[in-house]
Amino acid sequence: MTAAGSAHLVDARTAAAHHARSVFVEVAPWRVMAPGPDPIRGSVPGAIPASVTSDFAGRPTARSGHLPLPEPGDVRATLLAHGVGPDDHLVVYTRRVEELSSAARAWFVLTWAGFRSVRVLDGGLPAWARAGGPTGPARERRPAAPAHAPSPAPSSWSEGGGRRVLGIADVLEVAAYGTLLDSRPMSAYNGTLDDPRTGHVPHAIHAHSAELMTPEGLLRSPTDLRRWFLSRRAIGSHEVGAYCGGGVSSALLVFAGALLGQQVGLFVDSWSAWARDASLPVERGPVSTRSAVVDTDCA
Repeated sequence: MTAAGSAHLVDARTAAAHHARSVFVEVAPWRVMAPGPDPIRGSVPGAIPASVTSDFAGRPTARSGHLPLPEPGDVRATLLAHGVGPDDHLVVYTRRVEELSSAARAWFVLTWAGFRSVRVLDGGLPAWARAGGPTGPARERRPAAPAHAPSPAPSSWSEGGGRRVLGIADVLEVAAYGTLLDSRPMSAYNGTLDDPRTGHVPHAIHAHSAELMTPEGLLRSPTDLRRWFLSRRAIGSHEVGAYCGGGVSSALLVFAGALLGQQVGLFVDSWSAWARDASLPVERGPVSTRSAVVDTDCA
């Protein structure tokens, strides 16, 4: 995807040219996405090491999904420990092309926590290497800044960052009257006949996030992304939301929507919380259904 002028996405060549003016964050995924050894030695020099589970997710509870949102203060403290404030230019990336959704989760959490300039490196570290970007040691991980450490004034943070976080009531409303996207693989969306708590939220549309990427691990062109969203009735003034298993792969749908100027709310707790609550409805099978009284066709 051509990303040089995007507020949310940056291509590797542009990122390398402005390396000195950006703070890079290397995001370890919440789970291993590809087998085999790491294909690239080193990191973007000076990158801050972080991970989805320890830095961009909070501690699960009995009612949450397995990767709930962290406290915004904890997110800020992690970056403040490296001298990074709300106005620094952050570039988040992953080491493998299959892990782009983890970078999107980091983007979501960082902007939600108040960091104003956060971009995802298109194609991750492999694209950086192909563009001739240097590799070297990352920074050492540091403990979060102590409570007494100097930090930007509260007014310096714009908490929320324009991100919409969906609760269960919101999900039910979006599914019935808007467009709710399920970014999991089709097998998870369909569910299994012998387990009544598998399947999807009723009326949710299957929208596997892997379809947003090219074989090289880059995001598809804006034209392709818009066509993909339109085919799922996910462009327009109506409410659009997304979920997955734990709010990681669906974060990529939120990110792609932002590139198109379409707000997509994120149900962070996702299916890992929904399936556990026996009072919530579940639909199984390959055919999605919608409310017959609402039409969200896009003009």
